[in-house]
Amino acid sequence: MNALLTRFLHTVHADYFMEFPLWSTADGQVVGEFIKVRLSSQFEPACDGAGQSLGMLARLQAVAPGGEIMADEALTRLTRVSETPVVLDRFIRSLHLLNYLQAGYGGQGLILPVSALLLEAVSQEHGRVFRQIVDRLAGPAPRIGFLLPATYAAQPARLAALRANYARHGFATFLPTGQGAAVLQRLDDGC
Repeated sequence: MNALLTRFLHTVHADYFMEFPLWSTADGQVVGEFIKVRLSSQFEPACDGAGQSLGMLARLQAVAPGGEIMADEALTRLTRVSETPVVLDRFIRSLHLLNYLQAGYGGQGLILPVSALLLEAVSQEHGRVFRQIVDRLAGPAPRIGFLLPATYAAQPARLAALRANYARHGFATFLPTGQGAAVLQRLDDGC
């Protein structure tokens, strides 16, 4: 087990994600599990419409027990308990953070998708819990931003409130541009 995962298990996991098993693979990647679905991270470079680098965009890979890849929506449908979608979303972002730090992407920022379920379930202070998780890892914190669902582009008041919430906790916010999966629009000056 790598030192980063050990630190996470001792400082964060028991308080937030006890019901989600985590382990390290032979190649050092951290993987998790939710209802027998194996969860892992993939990263791709993200840029703005002008081609300027924004950081590494995290993507979830969910593999069912039979080996088939599950879409995010299918995984979300497995969450029946009211708090589970919120906790699962935070767990996935924490998994991505661990893998990003383990991969050593250096000064590149980390961009984490956030689900509409979490955004609707949490009424205020978006980013507060994730900031606590990042701070508890006690390492130098990378630049982190959140990719909001595209549907929020049509809700300017809601979008402004989310951007302000995340910025208050030191996080940038982004929206998809529709120009490609990793071409994003930064909503603020970044953190």
